[in-house]
Amino acid sequence: MTLVLGLDIGSTSTKAALVDVADGVTIVRVARRPTPSTADDLVVTAAAVARDCVTDAAMPVAAVGIASMAESGAPLDAEGRALTPLLRWDRRVDRSHLDSLLTRLPDLPVATGVPATTKPAAVALTALRAEQPDAFAAMRHWSGAADLIARVLTGERATDHTLAARTMLAGARGDSWDADVLDGLGLRDALLPTVRAPGEPAGSTTASARAFGLAPGIPVHIAGHDHVVGTWGVGVRSPGETADSLGTAEAIVRVTHAVDIARAVAAGFSVGRTVDGSAATVLGGSPACGAMLAGWDAEHPDDHVISHLSTVMPDEWIAGSSIVLPYPSGRQCPRPDPGARVRVLGDARDASDRAHSLLQSLVAHSRWMRETADEFAGSPTSVLTVLGSLAERIPIWAPLVATAHVPTRISTVDEPVAAGAALLAAVRSGEVAAGAAILPRTAVAPLHAPESDDIHRRFLAAVTEGEQ
Repeated sequence: MTLVLGLDIGSTSTKAALVDVADGVTIVRVARRPTPSTADDLVVTAAAVARDCVTDAAMPVAAVGIASMAESGAPLDAEGRALTPLLRWDRRVDRSHLDSLLTRLPDLPVATGVPATTKPAAVALTALRAEQPDAFAAMRHWSGAADLIARVLTGERATDHTLAARTMLAGARGDSWDADVLDGLGLRDALLPTVRAPGEPAGSTTASARAFGLAPGIPVHIAGHDHVVGTWGVGVRSPGETADSLGTAEAIVRVTHAVDIARAVAAGFSVGRTVDGSAATVLGGSPACGAMLAGWDAEHPDDHVISHLSTVMPDEWIAGSSIVLPYPSGRQCPRPDPGARVRVLGDARDASDRAHSLLQSLVAHSRWMRETADEFAGSPTSVLTVLGSLAERIPIWAPLVATAHVPTRISTVDEPVAAGAALLAAVRSGEVAAGAAILPRTAVAPLHAPESDDIHRRFLAAVTEGEQ
């Protein structure tokens, strides 16, 4: 038995997975708690889920990997204390701060591979300077969510290339901070953590790791951006392969040899690298995935869309009669539109019909993202792997995705991002070969839904009509 621990600091919940990599890949234990809003509470929560996993473990943990949501962190003072609550990717930021940034550095999106939104740390720091000048003046360090946990465990200030690339402060490769960008923003290099090369640990656990149930001397690796870590964990590593990561937000991650960065960024996609640095990635995101379903249930409590969809079996599927544009707060990609909003086109028959219409529209949007990413990569997806909590909770989701004429697989493990972070740490620490470190997945039989292509065409037509 060889045990490795993975942590996933997610938008909604913080998870830990204890994984045995001695003979295949076995998930030994999983723990989760809601993700809090402050840096101090985040450390306490991460420590709690780690202890939940490792307490009474059969043997010591050999390595630790940490994944997290990107574009989320906190400014710290000289003592490492947070000066604000967590500044999350989904916070509301006055767009004037982004406009100010782009006025000074108009080529920043293409140079960094990050589309022009209010999410990146570069915008967060610009807003902090304008809105909380005292906190900005007191800041000595900026730390992303995964970096905060790594610092407590190891005493080192470090990050990885996939998280660095999402800040808009590094190039698309993410392997170093961009001096010209920092100079243009008036930021010091010392504010930022050191970017570790793929395979290089953040450090080793110190005595402070005992709060996590861990002994000193264990190598700790910052695995990276949660969606990209999950992509690697389920074996999506070769050019041509794509992952569809379903959670509070959704991400389409296409692996490719090369990509037209300017076109991809203009369409709202991010360009980066795989966690092992071996290939490029085109990442399209939508915040309206699980969040859209939860929001619908909050607004229409009698519909119970999530509970209904969780019980629908493939032979019971009936296509919805409506098209839903699933954009409660704008569309990120393709064709970014901050003004896009939820629209329902057509009259639904009943609550079940509304639930089916909503799900098939979410699937249509993800197909649109994937096919657009394929255009930037220059070839169609060879195989698609679905992963994430929603794929587990709503079994009909993956078969509906599989109707798009692409061979489809689904991850069959609980919390694939946390487990993927554990596997990456195992590979980097020499505990297992990369080829053997793949989470279990299985083929998905496409749903018998001959109307799916027509629904997809109607969805795209409705999006176009909504923009007129």
